[in-house]
This record gives sequence, C-alpha cells and structure tokens, in this order.
Amino acid sequence: MTRVATLITAAGLMAAAVCPTGAAMRKVHVPNQYDGSWTIVATTAQGPCSASTSYHVQIKDSDASIPGQEVDIDGGVSPSGTVQATIISGSNKVPILGSLDPKGSGRGTWRPSGGLVECSGGWSARREG
Repeated sequence: MTRVATLITAAGLMAAAVCPTGAAMRKVHVPNQYDGSWTIVATTAQGPCSASTSYHVQIKDSDASIPGQEVDIDGGVSPSGTVQATIISGSNKVPILGSLDPKGSGRGTWRPSGGLVECSGGWSARREG
C-alpha cells in the first residue's frame, strides 16, 4: 500500500514531471518554467491506500527527480502546464492527470491500473521558496 502511495506522489508532480532516480536518472519532458523544488501531496479519496503522502521533487533544466525512489514515468508536462503521465513500478501503473502553474502550484488526480490495490485520489503541488 505504501508503495502505491509512493508512486502516486511521484506521479504527483508531474509529478508528472517526476522520473526515477537511484543509480540512474531518466529524462522527462518538463518545461524550464517549472524548474525548482516542489512539494507534492497525494491524498486518497477511495480505497485502502495511505490517506496522505508527501514528497519533495527537484526539477532542474527540465529534468525531474525524487531521490531514493525506484519508479519510471511515461509522459510529462506541456508548456501550458498540462500534466499527463503514467508512473510505473513493477506491475503497478498509476496514471495521473492535472495541471501546474508556472507561479508555483498545481493539482490533479490519480488512479492506478493493473495492480492488486484499487485506490484513487488527488494530488497537489507547491513550489518551495
């Protein structure tokens, strides 16, 4: 359950804007106007997943990372801020949709597919500093 919440939050930005870290970093398309440190909070509206999970995401030169997370992402953030991505970890896939504002906020929804746990909810993002 915690792993699903981790995926959701990672997804959260662009999560959306997020990519795997660990030993390697994968490039994800995120326009430079979203560079900075972001806090993502994923909340569960339905299902047995964690009620709320928070993560810190760093976006620099259009690359996003969440230190210590082993996730993959397909998708990104459009220049207008539309977030559309799927966060993947093993057989768990968490599609996320939403939007980011270059002024430092964002929100959207998430809903896993193909996993053992059925949960859904929303996410919010706030740029730090």
